[in-house]
Amino acid sequence: MHFRNMFWRLAKRTYGQRCVFVIYSMVLIVCTVILSLVSLFDARSQDSQDVAFDMIQVHTQSPSMVTCPNCKPCNTIISIFEDGNNRRKGTQPDGRTVIPGRPTTYSPGTDGRTVIPGRPTTYSPGTAGIDVIKCSVPTGNDVTCVKRGEEVYMPVSFINPFFEVYGEMTGSDEYVKYQFQYSYGNLFQLQNPYSPGGVFNNFDHYNVEQRSKVLCVTASDGVPLTSQWKAEGYYYPITVAQYGLSHHAKAITFGVPEPRVLADGLDHKIGHWICPDKKCILEPQIFNMGGRHSERVLFFSYLSSMEQQQGPTLQIPRSKNSSLCLDIYFLNGTGEIIVTIVKKDGSLGYVHYDHRNRVWESKIDSSHLYFGMSLENRSKWVRLVRDLAIDWNKAFSKSSIRSPTAFNHIANITLVGSGYLDNLTISTSHHLEHLIKAADWLVSNQDFKGGWPTDFEIKTGPIHLDPGWYSAMGQGQAMSTLVRAFNITGRQLYLDTAVKALHLFKISSSDGGVKTKFMDHLDWYEEYPTTPHGTFVLNGFIFSLLGLYDVMETVQGEGHIMAKELWDSGLRSLKRMLGMFDSGTGTFYDLRHVVYNDQPNRARWDYHMVHIQLVQQLAIIDGDLIFNTTALRWIQYSKGKRAKHN
Repeated sequence: MHFRNMFWRLAKRTYGQRCVFVIYSMVLIVCTVILSLVSLFDARSQDSQDVAFDMIQVHTQSPSMVTCPNCKPCNTIISIFEDGNNRRKGTQPDGRTVIPGRPTTYSPGTDGRTVIPGRPTTYSPGTAGIDVIKCSVPTGNDVTCVKRGEEVYMPVSFINPFFEVYGEMTGSDEYVKYQFQYSYGNLFQLQNPYSPGGVFNNFDHYNVEQRSKVLCVTASDGVPLTSQWKAEGYYYPITVAQYGLSHHAKAITFGVPEPRVLADGLDHKIGHWICPDKKCILEPQIFNMGGRHSERVLFFSYLSSMEQQQGPTLQIPRSKNSSLCLDIYFLNGTGEIIVTIVKKDGSLGYVHYDHRNRVWESKIDSSHLYFGMSLENRSKWVRLVRDLAIDWNKAFSKSSIRSPTAFNHIANITLVGSGYLDNLTISTSHHLEHLIKAADWLVSNQDFKGGWPTDFEIKTGPIHLDPGWYSAMGQGQAMSTLVRAFNITGRQLYLDTAVKALHLFKISSSDGGVKTKFMDHLDWYEEYPTTPHGTFVLNGFIFSLLGLYDVMETVQGEGHIMAKELWDSGLRSLKRMLGMFDSGTGTFYDLRHVVYNDQPNRARWDYHMVHIQLVQQLAIIDGDLIFNTTALRWIQYSKGKRAKHN
């Protein structure tokens, strides 16, 4: 006020009263204009925060469905934008009132920006020619959408769950895409031709021991312990067989790494060990393996309390190798192997293997992990094959290799007690050793019927199985594992065990076997042998066929005749029934909707991919056109195509 009075008196004295009034009015107008511009900028900034659009590329599984900012209208109606539901009533720079639910048009800008596919271009109000509208959808709730010309764009937060599709943002700030997928799961090139000694289906891409339902690979048997149906864990024949098949497939596809020998019965390797004191004994000795067979092995002995846990220690050069393999024989059934590992954060961890009856347990602030090799293995040679990364990460890092407590490398190995050691090797993997472990478990656990029973009850949907049931899928994959172990070792016992497994395929489900009939006419081998009606699971049936084929192509005599009869009968049934598993958009997991008049059990996309790969495998083996055309049609379903309407 004081400044205004001074200005008024000075101007009146100089220019006169009339002139001063004109100048004063002009100053007020300028101030008003400045305040209006500031308000306009604030409103425009606020509106940009309400709705901002990034025009990006959408990468889809089918080239015909790609949409981008500057292409012709196409079928994909997807856009990424901030939710317009949060818009509040307000005033646009041009005086228009924004009311939620009513379209608000933003006119094209005049900045001349060029839209470059793959590079996000943000459109703010007044620059994009976009309407924010409401879309009425069958769920009953309106969805905020975007209208641009004749196209309407719906948010993926609605599109994905409603249409069961998938997507994620990929790329960087400079080049961003929305990766749109109709399905998930991968297809892999299968080995052609197929052979019982070759890669089993696509199992070179399986990582059985890393599955979330696998608790660990036990030290007593060297095979996975799964928790799929029981939280405390159990041996499941299917999981054991898949473990062996996956490692055999990896050995073929990726090769067998040359292991590095760290210790055996040779004199020149003894000097690499470090003993605690002079009481330690470490020397080569001849060990009688039975009969006339004897070998030169390493004898070790150091008497110390179990609390001290001291003994000869071998430092292991740092490398990416995480797999150890060794033969160990503890005198008096007591002793322990301690492997010291270094974690990602540089701290140490200790993995213990002893002859106690335990699966695994952890102690002492998650720094010590204990595996039991079983009391039954005392005072005899045990081949221990361990992947230390799997052992450690399963227990402490939830299988995440990025965790600070995750396994990094092996530091050393210590032998506690007295006994014999031979063939201590380290490698990136011991694939064929894992195959043999799986085959040995199958030999040891086959019952008098030739099967591998599951000793607990299952109740899920129409599936109700009492303890002691057999699975055709388990029988088939076990046979495929045993045949491959035979082809590697030449050990006849593996092949004899596989032939014995054929007998359950001739016994009906109602009598404790795995065979049922569809419509009392077509033979079907059941993954879950329910009674009085089967469930007709597709993937389990085809896996059982592959096991029959492997035995048929490997054995001679009665075993060959029986396997061929079962294979021919099953293949004939599949060719007649395969079309019933086609849903027109994907596949059915089983035929419960046919047998039980139940809701269809649609296969998840990962199971759909398994169906495709199995049918492709049969196309390679059998050559019938039905398998090839079916696989091609099912592949198209995974890319969004559907069967035609009538």
